[in-house]
Amino acid sequence: MKKAVFFDRDGVINKGSSGYIFKNEDFIINDDVIKAMKILHDNGFKLFVITNQGGISKNLYSKNEVLLLHKLLNAKCIEKGFELTDIYFCPHHDENENCLCRKPKPLLLEKAIARFHLNKKKSWFIGDREKDEMAGQKAGINTIRIKENEALLPHIDKIIKD
Repeated sequence: MKKAVFFDRDGVINKGSSGYIFKNEDFIINDDVIKAMKILHDNGFKLFVITNQGGISKNLYSKNEVLLLHKLLNAKCIEKGFELTDIYFCPHHDENENCLCRKPKPLLLEKAIARFHLNKKKSWFIGDREKDEMAGQKAGINTIRIKENEALLPHIDKIIKD
């Protein structure tokens, strides 16, 4: 079974803010993220993004705008010699509907674990909010909670050595 690292998006991969991030010009990747992902990739980890994108449900932006940002992120990874394994996002928001995929519910993690035959004991979720931590715990994987926009490199050794 394979090992993986799941990343929350806003505040972990890219600069978080108090608003919704859906425009290319607002999607600023945190300084060491690509380097940290490359190290993990080179150490045999599958790489995933798990993100709530409730702005779609609120009609603030479209699914296509989210997909374009994710394409941009993956292009940055490809420039450095690796690709993300997959990106999962929940387009729902609690204000408009009740769903099974919005974090802290673990459905998106569970889908990836099943689809890619991942070893939960060797997999990690890195997030900057309690709901990220809760989703990882509910899915039965290790979690690391960082501060918004905190550097990832200091946490990589722990993941690789575990």
